[in-house]
Amino acid sequence: MDISIVIPVYNGEETIKLCLDAVSGLTIQEGMNIEILLINDGSTDRTKEIASAYPNVKIIDLEKNMGRVQARKTGAENAKYENILLIDTRIEVFNDLLQNIQKIGYQPLMAGSLNDEKYKSEYDTLLYLIRRKFYHPYYPQFKYAKELWITQDNFLKAPKGTGCLILSRELFLKSIPDIIEKDSSDDTAILKNIVFQNDTKILRHTDLNIKYHSREGNDVYSWINHRGKTFADHYLRFVNKFSILYFSTLFISAYLFLFYPFRLLMLIVSAIILTTLYLFEDHKDIFPVMKQLPILGFAFFIGSLEKLIKIIFKK
Repeated sequence: MDISIVIPVYNGEETIKLCLDAVSGLTIQEGMNIEILLINDGSTDRTKEIASAYPNVKIIDLEKNMGRVQARKTGAENAKYENILLIDTRIEVFNDLLQNIQKIGYQPLMAGSLNDEKYKSEYDTLLYLIRRKFYHPYYPQFKYAKELWITQDNFLKAPKGTGCLILSRELFLKSIPDIIEKDSSDDTAILKNIVFQNDTKILRHTDLNIKYHSREGNDVYSWINHRGKTFADHYLRFVNKFSILYFSTLFISAYLFLFYPFRLLMLIVSAIILTTLYLFEDHKDIFPVMKQLPILGFAFFIGSLEKLIKIIFKK
């Protein structure tokens, strides 16, 4: 099996060395050929300088920041081999990754064990608890099963992402959404097209064991804001349970803000308390959730609202 490893990056100086060290240290099976393509998506930090120290990495520069979808598409179009392994710069792979891909012998295949740390930060605690509830019983996957088949029936309930995903170049390119923007819902839209348009099951397997390095500091809030935009890009374009809930909440909040602002404040406080009680698993979860929920929730809401306005006015 020959593999083109495609790594999109925009201002990734924080983790790019860790990522490239790990990818460069992969154990390569006899008869296997690999290439490493780094798609520099208009970075303005030291990303390219750091990556240039790796002679085994081919760097492809985009003239400006065009978003992860376009960066991955560029990588796939320039790939030498038919098998594409997508790796994000916050992913640290282990050296047996390629061996396990061959052992499992199925594509499309994504990593099922991210080794995320619940108590690394207050932000990590909140996101872990949200995923635990939202993706139950599939998250964390090691508590469910080695194999999780993502199908049309469980697509909304299954944890998924393109941070470590191997598939054919042909399937990837024809699964790219029609709308490609910096805030396009790349992960969800691509995976949805794979499952629904191409009628293909995705295998999420815990033997694909990686380490995800979460964001820290102010980077967290800008990322959550961006996730709000990608959420709106995908879920607010058609009628579904998320769009119904979103617009219902938006209209009720707007009405209360205009006519009963104090009631809106009480509603928000009550929602934070009830959500905390719903999410927490341990007493030490309570404070991080109550502190981060309104901050991250607001960042997510602003991002989704910005994208919604662009969708409505087609900007």
